[in-house]
Amino acid sequence: MMEERMTEDRMIEERSAEDSMTEEGTTTAEPGKTTVTTSSTTPTTATVGTIINYEPEWSYDDESKWPGRHCQKGGKRQSPIDIKTSDVIHDFTRQFIKYGPLQFTGYHKVLVSGINNGHTIQFSTEGDEAIHPVLTGGPLKHLYRLEQLHFHWLSEHAINGVKYPMELHFVHVRTDLTVFEALGKRDGLAIVSVFGNVQAEIEDYQEEASEFMQYIPRLLNTTGDRISGVLLDMSKLMSSSIDTYYTYSGSLTSPECNEAVTWIIFTAPIHLTDAQYRLFGKVGVGRHNFRSLQKLNRHKVFTPAVTKMHIPQIAIFFGDVIKAFAEFFRNFGSFMSNIGKHR
Repeated sequence: MMEERMTEDRMIEERSAEDSMTEEGTTTAEPGKTTVTTSSTTPTTATVGTIINYEPEWSYDDESKWPGRHCQKGGKRQSPIDIKTSDVIHDFTRQFIKYGPLQFTGYHKVLVSGINNGHTIQFSTEGDEAIHPVLTGGPLKHLYRLEQLHFHWLSEHAINGVKYPMELHFVHVRTDLTVFEALGKRDGLAIVSVFGNVQAEIEDYQEEASEFMQYIPRLLNTTGDRISGVLLDMSKLMSSSIDTYYTYSGSLTSPECNEAVTWIIFTAPIHLTDAQYRLFGKVGVGRHNFRSLQKLNRHKVFTPAVTKMHIPQIAIFFGDVIKAFAEFFRNFGSFMSNIGKHR
């Protein structure tokens, strides 16, 4: 389970009134009391809760028609990417991971509403922003509040060319910025990515997804059916090891593909049963809901220098060290050889 490391007295700055507008057709529920409502109206992209937005003008089936200049060859730090572990930088010099361990607060009991927005299943935080979960540390200089969680099947990111069956995105916004300001800042958003692996049978201790899965059958339509007043333990959906991750500066993976995201991608997946995963295949979002892999361009991917690595990562790490030493001695040999020639 995710370890909470931040003290509860961290204050979250107040967001602008335009980010806290209520959507027409929604119902306010008492905390812990689930309600189901239907809206005949389509929400707009006014808040970060709709970063995966509701507008029908774009589709995963034709990315060439996505709105936004960054989506169409205008961006240099687009996401998702294929992470080549041999190219990942172990950040000994704190070039990117400057702010200590990741620190999560308030994820154990989160009041949310859920909706199928036509592109994904999304759970958005409700209630007073002062009690929203917050994140800082690692590559994050600022404090970020959790705004929403959504799902992609298959995963959007790949590791060495291999994708997972699912990828969860925990979308956070800098607490000192409005949503609109955050979308224009390179570090305005922080998205924590957790891969989902599918197993025919899983142990009780691996039942991370069971709590939120009970709500998915209520969100299979695209007509505006939604739930509200749901209390979820978001920490159960986090990786079992929050010290092991990849991080880079990238973009949103849906229109308008703003290059405003610090990505934190946990290497250890959570587990879903085959039955749980098949349920997402019934969600009415079209053929699939993942963006194609983007060119690496200027991407540099980092990982903490000192971390609890799995065996494959340890092998990769020591392989990188051996390659570095081999390169050093090869260059040193060439240097000494050149000196000998000039004597």
